[in-house]
Amino acid sequence: MNARNTNAAARNNGTRYMWIGFAMGLACMAALFIAGLAQDSAGMVVMASSTAAALAATWSATATAAKKNSARS
Repeated sequence: MNARNTNAAARNNGTRYMWIGFAMGLACMAALFIAGLAQDSAGMVVMASSTAAALAATWSATATAAKKNSARS
């Protein structure tokens, strides 16, 4: 096993659990969305849905970049 394979394996292992933070963020935004509906707070509902959309887009872009980077190595 050479240094290039070791670096690629370490990078792949590092990105393996990257999804956990994004999934926890989306779960929090879902809870905030439901709380906003329960309290009749339009601002909270809008903020939760907007933040969840931004988080999902970031997750998608990060996962795509990580896959492209690991395929290149």
